[in-house]
Amino acid sequence: MLAAMCLQGGNGGSLPALPELDEEQFACWAELLERRLGIAVTPRRKVFLSSRLRTRMRELGMSDFQRYYELVTSAQQGSMEWSHLLDRLTIHETRFNRHPASFRLIEEHYLAPLLRQACDTVNVTAWSVGCASGEEAYTLAIVLERALAAHRGKVYYGVIGSDVSLESLALARDGCYPAQRLAGLDAATVARCFVSAATGYRVADRLRQRVAFAQLNVLSLEQAPFEKVDIVFCQNLLIYFAQPRRQQIVATLARFLKPGGLLVLGAGELVGWQPAGLESLKFEDTLAYRKIKD
Repeated sequence: MLAAMCLQGGNGGSLPALPELDEEQFACWAELLERRLGIAVTPRRKVFLSSRLRTRMRELGMSDFQRYYELVTSAQQGSMEWSHLLDRLTIHETRFNRHPASFRLIEEHYLAPLLRQACDTVNVTAWSVGCASGEEAYTLAIVLERALAAHRGKVYYGVIGSDVSLESLALARDGCYPAQRLAGLDAATVARCFVSAATGYRVADRLRQRVAFAQLNVLSLEQAPFEKVDIVFCQNLLIYFAQPRRQQIVATLARFLKPGGLLVLGAGELVGWQPAGLESLKFEDTLAYRKIKD
């Protein structure tokens, strides 16, 4: 998932000396987040936004919301400070194989038919949109490696992970995770795909070499540095956007799919709308579409 906006709960610490975030200031911050990230921050999330701003302001020794807003939006220091703030506004917590049904769907509805039809070479590329600290992207690599191992011909595969948070991407590239993040994997997979590290487990080099990470804002998906892919995996991201924005994001993601390619979303993230050029797939506890071939 995206290092998702952490505006759901938690007080994130407080600064008693700071004044409250007033309605006018809240409106300015909400507009900024909507414009830069596309995320709608409703008034009921005001206290959580305030607590996250306070956390960063404490680190800077600042005590005025307006002054901090001016810093974030300034021409000289704004870009760097925005990057730091994003890492306070986002959730990095996720885990491997977080939604098993979605990965089974990939194996059964895409990879298995692909292998049955393949004569010689198989080439598969998957994209994890909003990959956070990389667990989802590496899970895709594990699934691809396991499924494609049955093919007797040549096999090429790779995974792209994108996220807006530079801090999350740094963790993803390092590929080292505490043991609890691997709880969704069986012991055989852990033994095959990880090596012991000082702080837990590191993804095996052969898999890390299959995964590339890039910073990408979900509002700028058209700037993705690649073209057509076979699988787009985008879960726990759309819930942070209003329905029109969700539809816009899905329509853009669909353009990156090869004919017959697979789009996997989070169950319940897109309701009451059928994306053009895609057909729904029926599979337990999942929301997925296949791109219609010409």
